[in-house]
Amino acid sequence: MDYRIEQLINAAAGHHPFVDWVMVHAASWGEPIFIAAVVVWFFIGWARGLARDRQGAITALIGAGVGLLINQIISHIWYRPRPFVTHPDSVTVLLNHARDASFPSDHASAGFAIAFVVFAFHRRVGIVALLFALLMCYARVYVGSHYPGDVAAGFVIGLVVAVVLVQWLGPVTLAIRQLVDRVIVTLRLPLAQH
Repeated sequence: MDYRIEQLINAAAGHHPFVDWVMVHAASWGEPIFIAAVVVWFFIGWARGLARDRQGAITALIGAGVGLLINQIISHIWYRPRPFVTHPDSVTVLLNHARDASFPSDHASAGFAIAFVVFAFHRRVGIVALLFALLMCYARVYVGSHYPGDVAAGFVIGLVVAVVLVQWLGPVTLAIRQLVDRVIVTLRLPLAQH
């Protein structure tokens, strides 16, 4: 079933140059764009003295890291080859990738962890982040790097990590934000407090 859905999505690859270009860039630049957005979010919170935004950015960054750590543990327990490895004659590959574990998708776990945290702090921006995460994950299947099940598992991991961090570990991320604020003050960098 997973392979059939992968084939439906990947079947268009290589036939539409503009769509291929969009999908390759979404698949390859999605994760760095999410990380850059978190860094920008933190610096906006710092420049404007918005402690809640600094905490949100720190929470999103921790979420991405925890999601990736969970993925590493799962991929060492259960190794699933990538579609282009298992089905070399039927998968169109648009993006070169290492032959490492396919399940779960690192891009999906980190991207959705960040997107769900953004959604918890800023609904409208969060909706945009979630839509971009969906595009990135679709693109990862389109270019032949993942099965839909890989990105679905990443979605679940990202969601669970974000919910745990925002709903249950808020005091921990608050303490980390306060520690970061102390470091900023210790370095004699300006920090407005609101």
